[in-house]
Amino acid sequence: LSLQGFHLRALVDCSPSARVASELAALPLLSSLDDMPRDIASATVATCDDAHAEVAMALMRRGCHVLVEKPLCIDRHEGALMIRTARQCGVTLGTGHIERFNPVFDEALLGRLRNAATNHRQSRSARPFMRFRRCSSRIATARDSVVDLMVHDLDLFAWLCAIPAEAPLELLALHVDAHGVRARVRLDALVAEFESGYGSLPAARLQLCDGHREQWLDLRGAAPTTAAGGDDALARQYQGFRRGVLGEPSRIASGADGLAAVTRACQILRA
Repeated sequence: LSLQGFHLRALVDCSPSARVASELAALPLLSSLDDMPRDIASATVATCDDAHAEVAMALMRRGCHVLVEKPLCIDRHEGALMIRTARQCGVTLGTGHIERFNPVFDEALLGRLRNAATNHRQSRSARPFMRFRRCSSRIATARDSVVDLMVHDLDLFAWLCAIPAEAPLELLALHVDAHGVRARVRLDALVAEFESGYGSLPAARLQLCDGHREQWLDLRGAAPTTAAGGDDALARQYQGFRRGVLGEPSRIASGADGLAAVTRACQILRA
């Protein structure tokens, strides 16, 4: 709970049955944003998905920089309004796409992946450059997994390959069954395959298909190191958010990045 550059001041939960974990018991539990101290500079929105936009915009209008858990929103029009509100209020809006801070993606690997993406674009190959698979033991409909799980990998693919937020997605193939969703897409001249689903053992894997070489990365394989100094992906994400607020280079997903991931996920769902 101790992160350099942050001082946790309060929790807000409007639920009458809200409870605070033992390690947070010393913090005030507020029932409304109106009860927040006026000098709070930043906030995290970790509500249900359909409340993200309303809560984030209320915080930004108070002058708070806001980090919203993924997905940024559930409607692209709401997302556009969130981005406009951040601009009008002069605050930073970030999206919690935590895979960008996975220790697997060190600077050396990131550089290699981006070089490989450039080469793959130039080859104009129709073969998938990357394949993603993400599953959860939750019980829900297969289509729900697109905005809950696949959205992680839609953002990750765009970030790893330096694909701009405005790049349009072309859906090449789609298969939906009781267990999951599989989609093949083209984005910025690169082809990728995505699979997401529920009701199976948790998994998060990325396959890189670079020429004749193939490499699997286990995105769940990096052990957290919170006990050794708070350097897990979540801690890295908050430090990235802080750098973004300060105008420094950062891996943090912007509001525009978050909206792009949601827009692409919704395009797959509409097919």
